[in-house]
Amino acid sequence: MMICLMGFLAFYNLSGVELRDFAILRSLENIGLASFSFTAHPYARMAVFGFLFVGALALLYGLQVADPAEQALSLIAIASAVGVGFSANLITLFIFWEILTFSVAILILLKLTPQALRMGYRFMIFHVLGGLLLLLGIIQQSAATGSFAIMPPATGLIYFGLAVAFKAAFLPFHVWVIWGYPTASFPVSVVLAGLTTKVGVYALSRFLPPHEFIILMGASMAVFGMVCALMQKDLRRLLSYHVISQVGYMVAGVGVGTAAGIDGGLLHVVNSALYKAPLFMSAGAVLFAAGTENLHDLQRHKEGEETTPLWKNMPVAALGAVVGALAISGVPPFNGYVSKYLLKTALDGVVVAEWMLMFAGVGTVVSLCNLVYFGFIKARIHPQRKIPVTMKAGIMLASAFCLILGIWPQLMGGILPFGSKLAVYSAQGVSSAMQFLVIGLLVFIVLKNVLEKGIKPPSWLSVEYLFYRPLYRAVLRACQIVCTLDRDLDQLYESSSRLARHTASLTKSFDAAINEAYERSSDLARRLADGTQQFDSSLNEAYEKSGQLARGLADKTAQLDDSLDEMYEQSGQLVRGLADKTAQFDDTLDALYEQSGQRSRSLWDKIRGRPSDWNIRNLNFDSLLIALMLGLFLFILVYFTR
Repeated sequence: MMICLMGFLAFYNLSGVELRDFAILRSLENIGLASFSFTAHPYARMAVFGFLFVGALALLYGLQVADPAEQALSLIAIASAVGVGFSANLITLFIFWEILTFSVAILILLKLTPQALRMGYRFMIFHVLGGLLLLLGIIQQSAATGSFAIMPPATGLIYFGLAVAFKAAFLPFHVWVIWGYPTASFPVSVVLAGLTTKVGVYALSRFLPPHEFIILMGASMAVFGMVCALMQKDLRRLLSYHVISQVGYMVAGVGVGTAAGIDGGLLHVVNSALYKAPLFMSAGAVLFAAGTENLHDLQRHKEGEETTPLWKNMPVAALGAVVGALAISGVPPFNGYVSKYLLKTALDGVVVAEWMLMFAGVGTVVSLCNLVYFGFIKARIHPQRKIPVTMKAGIMLASAFCLILGIWPQLMGGILPFGSKLAVYSAQGVSSAMQFLVIGLLVFIVLKNVLEKGIKPPSWLSVEYLFYRPLYRAVLRACQIVCTLDRDLDQLYESSSRLARHTASLTKSFDAAINEAYERSSDLARRLADGTQQFDSSLNEAYEKSGQLARGLADKTAQLDDSLDEMYEQSGQLVRGLADKTAQFDDTLDALYEQSGQRSRSLWDKIRGRPSDWNIRNLNFDSLLIALMLGLFLFILVYFTR
């Protein structure tokens, strides 16, 4: 059901823009992806068609032989590639980019052989590094522009460029293709061949501006992949190098940046994925039926045993290999011819790249002749198992569409971004393509014996030996230096930590002593405070009692004062009365004194007159009375003046 749906969506994508936008993008929303941002960019039409259609063929091919987990993860990988194509911003693209990375890595690991585990982990680390570079570019781009729109970056170009280089297998970052494609199970290899590098080419068309370096990089990839493929004896390893070579064609076309270059490059994304499908399917069928994919092993048989060529025992696989070989060689009327014609038109005038791609084209014919001849014509091994129906169906359908899209290239015209005309069949174009085929066949005939024995280059003549081993040693040396520095720092930290612990111990002891002193002083202070509080309470009580006593004394004093005031008032009245009496008495005395004075004067006169009168005999009663009164007066005067 899912395979049919994917095929339907792939061809529905060939319809009008509005229908495609509504159908596919609405379907993404319906399966829970509405929170992401999607759009149908013109470049995405071509890429998404290839992802869906080739993905459906790959799932059909592995329906009876692939593990259910592999089928499920393959579906996730295909969906993530479609998500990258339809992403409307960098965040959505990055999420699906990483989902594709991890789903493909797990697909490789699922084979569970030591080789698969080792290569799967390498693949994952390699692509996680590429994802981190992409994330750095996104961060710089958003910081500079304030937008996550997908466009040629205003800043962080180096990060975007490296991320694309990792995913599109630029030299020398191509090694992951050789790690993953031949190592995974053969149904998974078909899925990988149609997705991973093609996503990188699509990202290249969206991120990076046209440049001569990109053109030369693509041409170099085409030549390098072809040369390495000539030296391989394992079918899928040979085809993996051709993946790198064919991606080089796409990269060169996109690097030109013209309408023909972009259209040709993206059309080659679809055509390459489509004709790689029968090639990888046929190689997988040979591995499934014969138990080996080594070209030397396929020619071995027991002496005296009647044998027949492998193509007679496995005609469907042989047919798929021949169709794929013709299509990848650009032979009309197969689909590879159409996209290579557009690329040749776009690269007209770029002399170096044009000659390099011509050389790669001839080498591709030689390499695929090597595969078909030694893998199916001269091979004599007897198949151990029959190929399931779904595998045959996948090979036949993929081969048929290589022919259909070559005969009627206009079927793809509606989704070309710039609408380049696909009138590619001309006498000159066909004759040029046939020349490559003839030259390649002649070269193969000349080199057949050499290729049969195998070309084994020296071990030092490899990218891993020349680039990755020195890089590994440099990184290892840097890590050793860092580890040594880290160890020294650890020792320094350990010494400083011991000193710190000793200091902390002393500080703790000092702090404990201070705490104890504080505790004692606080106890003393509390006791002093309690005593002070008690003393204060006693004082308050004494003050209260003394206050009450003082108030009582004051009341008594006030009463005494009132009594004294009253007594003073009474004594004052008495004294005033006595004074009045005294004054009256004094007045009386004064009157008496006056009278007595008169009498005294008369008496004095009498006394003074005659001395003889002082004789006691001369005293009378009047004189005695005067003397008595005078004595009484003197007594009163002395008594009151004392």
